[in-house]
Amino acid sequence: MDVTNNRIDLLTRVMDTAALRHKVIANNVANVNTPGFKRLGVEFEQTLSKAIEAGTPVTSVSPTIVTDDTTAERVDGNTVDIDREMQQLSMNSLLYTAASQILANQLAQLRSAIAGR
Repeated sequence: MDVTNNRIDLLTRVMDTAALRHKVIANNVANVNTPGFKRLGVEFEQTLSKAIEAGTPVTSVSPTIVTDDTTAERVDGNTVDIDREMQQLSMNSLLYTAASQILANQLAQLRSAIAGR
C-alpha cells in the first residue's frame, strides 16, 4: 500500500507543478510585449530527482518559480519568446494529461482492490 501511496503522491505533485507551470507560462505570454520583463520558469524535476535519490519523501518537494536567465534579451529588455512559450505550454499540457490519466488508473485499481474484483 505504501508504494501505491507514493505513486499517488508523486502524480499529485506532478499535476500540481504542471498547473503552476501553466500559470507561469500564461503570465509570460501576457507579458510578451512588456519592456524589461524577464521570463519566468518553474524548477521541479531536478529537485524531485535529487529527493528521490536521497530517499526524501516526494511530498517534501515543492516547485519553485525562478527567473530564466538563459533566454536571450531583446532590444526592449524582454526575454519572452512566444514560440518557446507555446511549445512549453503544449508539452506541459501533455504532461498534465498523462499524469491525470495514470492517476485515474491508479485510483481505479485501488477501487477494484477494495471492492474485491
